[in-house]
Amino acid sequence: MAERIELKAQAREGKGSGKAGRLRRDGWVPGVLYGPDLGEPLPFKVQTQELRRVLASGGERGVLYLTLEGAGESKEYPVMIKDVQRDKLKDNIIHLDLYQVSATRKVTTTVPVQLLGTASGVQAGGVLQHLLWEVEIECLPQELPDALEADISHLEIGDVLTVGDLVVPEGVEVLTPAEDVVVSILAPQVEEPEEEAEEAAEKGAPEAAEEPAAEEGEE
Repeated sequence: MAERIELKAQAREGKGSGKAGRLRRDGWVPGVLYGPDLGEPLPFKVQTQELRRVLASGGERGVLYLTLEGAGESKEYPVMIKDVQRDKLKDNIIHLDLYQVSATRKVTTTVPVQLLGTASGVQAGGVLQHLLWEVEIECLPQELPDALEADISHLEIGDVLTVGDLVVPEGVEVLTPAEDVVVSILAPQVEEPEEEAEEAAEKGAPEAAEEPAAEEGEE
């Protein structure tokens, strides 16, 4: 079960680039909450540091619990991040779109793959090749996992681990094809000894052509 991540925001009034610009200068990020049960979109503002904290804790890929304060009351919404807009030059966050989710409707998102253990093949000198870092899943919001785990300790040189080998919690459906390779253990590359490499280079080098002898009488 994923860790509960909370985001605090305040309702805001008015639209327009001028008001949004003032909010950003004062340390806020303007945003909008969408959802089929809302009737109409709800504009809000969230402190930049609060949003960065949530994003750093993994909130960009899972369910958040938005506490929206306004008009003397506070209301909580389970939401997912729909879009984070950033300034192309400075990479500052300039706008946030959230989408309300329902405890009875499944959501589609991606979660990371977490590798457990050290492969036997790596201990024997093989090379770990990590090909797939996240997978797409579908589940109810309350069943969303932090990650899908993969035990790689039994993998020998030449072995592969696919999406179908991942440990999937009950209630979670993996949408990524089961045959996609997550990890493979490659055989180590054998390098030529330095002396042999030098000898091979000498044998392959063309012999220098002898200079013709100077004829008599030449200055």
